[in-house]
Amino acid sequence: MSCQANKLAMSRALGAAFLTHQVEQLEKSVSAPPRNNNNYNPNHNTNWRERQRSHPQPTDSRRGQLPVGGIKFTTTTNPATNQPYQRDQKERPMTVGAGPRKRGAEDPHPRRGGAKDKDADVIVVDASVLVNALGQLKKWCRDGQEEIIIVPLEALNTLDLLKKGSTPLAQRARTASRMLESQVGTNPRVRVQQDAAFVLWDQIAFSDDEPSSPTTPSPAPAPSPSPEWVRRTICCARWEAEHADASRPRVVLATLAQSPATQPQQGISPVPLPLSAPQNRHEPRASGTLVAYWARRARLTVLEVSSSPGGGGGGGAPDSVGGRAVSPEGRWSANHHHGHRGGRGGGGGGGGGMVERPPAVKAMMDVIAQPSRVVRVLARGEKLDP
Repeated sequence: MSCQANKLAMSRALGAAFLTHQVEQLEKSVSAPPRNNNNYNPNHNTNWRERQRSHPQPTDSRRGQLPVGGIKFTTTTNPATNQPYQRDQKERPMTVGAGPRKRGAEDPHPRRGGAKDKDADVIVVDASVLVNALGQLKKWCRDGQEEIIIVPLEALNTLDLLKKGSTPLAQRARTASRMLESQVGTNPRVRVQQDAAFVLWDQIAFSDDEPSSPTTPSPAPAPSPSPEWVRRTICCARWEAEHADASRPRVVLATLAQSPATQPQQGISPVPLPLSAPQNRHEPRASGTLVAYWARRARLTVLEVSSSPGGGGGGGAPDSVGGRAVSPEGRWSANHHHGHRGGRGGGGGGGGGMVERPPAVKAMMDVIAQPSRVVRVLARGEKLDP
């Protein structure tokens, strides 16, 4: 029993001595000064807060005021050889007296798209711009622009007349209508002509000859009396020019720079193609030629906008195959031949494309292929005549 008691007492004494030794080591590691790289002891543990400040930067008493953008030398000790050496450090070029820009000071780097880059203060858009240059209109409606867009009532009437049908022109007109519906009432800079915002046609002083424009080398011949829709657009633009605010004096009428090509690549065809009559009798309204002519005679500033095919959301792409205008039956024939390359027999088995079309779609395409049958697609909100 005495031997067992002695072993237990000795074990307790050794445990107490070990704990006392550990406490002393921890107290030394906390109160010890920061370690140096030259007398580094791996068994010596320092506090982690002291490790971050274990490499103080030496100060160079010889360093003084250097010229702006120069090179300053700092004395550093090499930890491997314990030899001091000078290290050059390039300073970033600074401007004399530079500091945080004060409130109200002029910005040395102005942002793009500000007031200096705007085309005009007030822009009256013609229907030709809405149909053929919708991308430019979207640019004016973008956030950061300052142009005020005025949409004449006659331009809205033209869109209503052009958006009926399934032609590319009708598709672009419907896209322009949807774009205006989303902007008017939401964007304060896009406004529709007021009912009383016009001047009388007889009160406008017209010039005898049309001023020369940068795109037309010679003035166009004077047409017959102007149509009513041209007069309404000119009267609206003339009213905006006369009633413009003093702080926004520049008012322009935006029209299409050139009429869209109705027969692209006609000269490439080896066979003379027949002249295609306009499918919509209101199609001349989308050219912008008459509006630009009478606007110059009315002493209005005309802003010619280039056509942007991508702005209409794919208006003319569905009716073209390889850059050539084709009919609906030609489009079906082209898709059919692209899907079926033809076997050895080249027979008329009528092997379709990779995806089999339902019988209802085939019957509809057969009806469209017949020249005597006419299929009319209703526009949004349009009703059949009783």
